[in-house]
Amino acid sequence: MRAGVACLLLALVALLAPATARAQSAPQMSVQADVDTVAVGDVVHLQLTVQSPDGMPSDPRPGATPGFAVRGQSQSPSQTHISINGTRTDRFGLLVDWTLLAQRVGVFSVGPATIEVAGNRYAGRAITVRVVPAGQAPQRQQPPSQSPQPFSPFDPWRSIFPGFNAPTAPIDEPPSAPSVNTDPRLALDASRGDFYFLHAAVDTTNAVVGQQVTFSVYEYLDAETNARFKIDASAEHEPTAADFVKRPLLKDGQEGVLQGFASVGGHVWQVTLVQRWALFPLHAGDLIIGPMSVALVQTRSGNVSQRTSETIHVRVTDPPAAGRPPGYAIGDVGHFSLAAQVTPREIDQGAAVGVHLELSGTGNLPAALVPPARAGAEWLAPETHEQLGVVGKDVFGGKRTFDYVVRLHTPGDVDLGDLSLPFWNPDQRRYEVARVSLGKVRVTPSAAAAVPSGSAPEETLPGLPGPRDALEGAAPSAKHLDDRPIFWFLGIGLWPAAFGLIVAGRAAGRGVARRWHDRKTSPTTDLKDKVAAAEAASRGNDARVADAAIARALESASVAHARVSVRGAVGGEVAQRLEKAGVAAATAAGFAELLRECEAARFAPDAADVSAAQDRWSRARRAIRELERG
Repeated sequence: MRAGVACLLLALVALLAPATARAQSAPQMSVQADVDTVAVGDVVHLQLTVQSPDGMPSDPRPGATPGFAVRGQSQSPSQTHISINGTRTDRFGLLVDWTLLAQRVGVFSVGPATIEVAGNRYAGRAITVRVVPAGQAPQRQQPPSQSPQPFSPFDPWRSIFPGFNAPTAPIDEPPSAPSVNTDPRLALDASRGDFYFLHAAVDTTNAVVGQQVTFSVYEYLDAETNARFKIDASAEHEPTAADFVKRPLLKDGQEGVLQGFASVGGHVWQVTLVQRWALFPLHAGDLIIGPMSVALVQTRSGNVSQRTSETIHVRVTDPPAAGRPPGYAIGDVGHFSLAAQVTPREIDQGAAVGVHLELSGTGNLPAALVPPARAGAEWLAPETHEQLGVVGKDVFGGKRTFDYVVRLHTPGDVDLGDLSLPFWNPDQRRYEVARVSLGKVRVTPSAAAAVPSGSAPEETLPGLPGPRDALEGAAPSAKHLDDRPIFWFLGIGLWPAAFGLIVAGRAAGRGVARRWHDRKTSPTTDLKDKVAAAEAASRGNDARVADAAIARALESASVAHARVSVRGAVGGEVAQRLEKAGVAAATAAGFAELLRECEAARFAPDAADVSAAQDRWSRARRAIRELERG
């Protein structure tokens, strides 16, 4: 009986073994490029051919593309099913073509391209492509029109009818528009330029202070254009957002992310995401996000043209005052949670415990927490760490940790209380409170913590004379000046002369005091003091103190050189006051922009940059000299 069961199991294994081997077989892959040497601004077509009996290949990826930007992707699937004597054979194929735009000179290894089949990912070989300066690439060799074509399982008619289905466009043109589907979410009313333009967008134009505003810049490339051009990196300018805290949502050095194709003005455009930021407003008002601009150089004619994105206005308000919980700070907006760990839970009187607080969530995470106040508990300054970045899809967040040392001076079961953080939830449009309980700590009385018996008691009111324990005798009498005759002689005989000297001295003293006061309070003297203070602060390690000193120096310079005060002015009012005082418009605009940058850096929630503050002071000195010359 056992021998029969063993034979049956061996037969089943023999039947299943070929199927298992087939299921685990790797697909046949072929990777090639149409050329091995191109010039900057030209395109290379990277082709991946895959055949597999296990299922349709999917999710093709070109791999690493250093020195190139992916400008398009097209793919053609195929299936072949053959049945002979009841045995069925399946073949699945995929032909993928990536269009790569050369951007800089060098020798680059592209790939390896990968594909997914039956839940497993397979890689082909890498391709080496050499990029030379524009105009120095060898001319591409076109295949003879009458040469026979090899058989392809994706296009069997090509080997029967030479020239059938041959491409009509040059090999370095972008992918043709009719082979792609357009995304209505990327459509625009009209194009902003010929064959290439930039488009900026935000996810909302109404926000509260501290709420994330997702800002994106897309480049649109006409998929039917024959124009050949390159972008001058030296003339590229990023968007400005002085009234926001900027957090990148794309990795540093990341190439543009293809979003799809859009129909704009009767043409099909390839859309690529090139910039994405999380912007957090610093204050209420009509805040402006400046345009991004690039310079296009047409490789054939050498003509240079500018492309700029839109200027966007965002209306920012404070969260509603109704229902605002106690302790809420303007700017605490997002989704937050708190966790705490207190160790140890039993200590001696006068010792300390460690309190580890973790603030996590999405949005504008606060940079500080307010611990609960308890009698006998002394909270020392915390050590702070942060891990911030992209959380989920296009949302900025992460966590901040605060490690406190808390000394406990009162014996017994000390309740550290609850720590709470009120915040505004922009999705629910309501206030919420993140709260965590710190629990109790048992503090054992310690003799070392008590005041030693031999030590002197602490003075309640220091500086007073000590208590008297005995009466003192009468103080000895002494002769006074008015007891002598000479006092009366001088007092009667010399008082007219003394009176005259007093009158003259007072007049002279008032004149000297007036001149000294005028010199001390002059705008020029005040400016010198403010400049010296800003110079000293910029050499320190506190960027916020430096920015405050720079702002005061700029305000003093406006009074000393333009005879107008800009203190308290907001928005464009600074430039308006300076222009009314006769300052040139360009100088006034730069002066106002510098003041705005200092104020934004002073009140930014994240850590200040000392080098950036020193750069602002260098620009401020030039602005003060320009104001003085004007």
